[in-house]
Amino acid sequence: MGWILATLAAHPGAPSDIRDLYALDLPGHGDTPVRHGATGPEAMAGLVIDFADRLGLERVDLNGHSWGAAVAILVAARWPARVDRLVLTSLGMARNALERLAMTQAYHQMNLAMSLWRPWLAMSRPWLALSRPAIDWFGAQPPVYRAIAGHVLHRLPEDDEMVRGGVRELLSTDPLSALECAIGAGSPAFQAALETMATPTLMVNADADAVMPPSGARALAARIRNVREARLDNCGHLPMIEQPEAYHQVVREFLGCADRRIQDGDSSGSRP
Repeated sequence: MGWILATLAAHPGAPSDIRDLYALDLPGHGDTPVRHGATGPEAMAGLVIDFADRLGLERVDLNGHSWGAAVAILVAARWPARVDRLVLTSLGMARNALERLAMTQAYHQMNLAMSLWRPWLAMSRPWLALSRPAIDWFGAQPPVYRAIAGHVLHRLPEDDEMVRGGVRELLSTDPLSALECAIGAGSPAFQAALETMATPTLMVNADADAVMPPSGARALAARIRNVREARLDNCGHLPMIEQPEAYHQVVREFLGCADRRIQDGDSSGSRP
């Protein structure tokens, strides 16, 4: 979301001195309007490449958070020549065959249901817009936004305005887009992508992440060929908010190691 991206890019420890940073909100999130038409994970991956094309970026390093990290995996698997390195933040997967089967079955059933309900849900958007003032007022109440933030953060930041703004943006997310993301998380496309993806990857996860538990992160790491893991202690689903210094340090070290390999003549990690 926009507030996460803005906080991530603006922090003094962000790797803006070694990379040009671009922040992308997927449709229906942050400042990006909703997308009419295909909104599945494959379509989202295509939008990331379209974004890079419009900026003239032939090769990139991708840093994705949660659902955005899952989309980044698809981008790296389908366009391997375009992605040098991946940073996957707060992402996990089904931990065993039974969970994978359950998620896949739920995905197909929900996808079928959405093919029938999507037009009707889309028609409800103007009515939801009418309730926006009431939702904004409700989300601005300290007990409310602190309670909502407490579900994704292990410890609330001292900056109360940051918490309030983050929850306000969360509540402004387009409901249909959010539902499409939740359904897309079970897409078999991710399993297929992991079979072919060989992009050097850094996984950053937290021990107190209630949204993506460490066990799911370990299961995902076991499926990635070229992976380095970093776990932050006493941290929740948003490490770039809760522990920005530690988060940026591990990301900088990962990107810096890749740059040193280039200087030493290893072209496997090269970038323009």
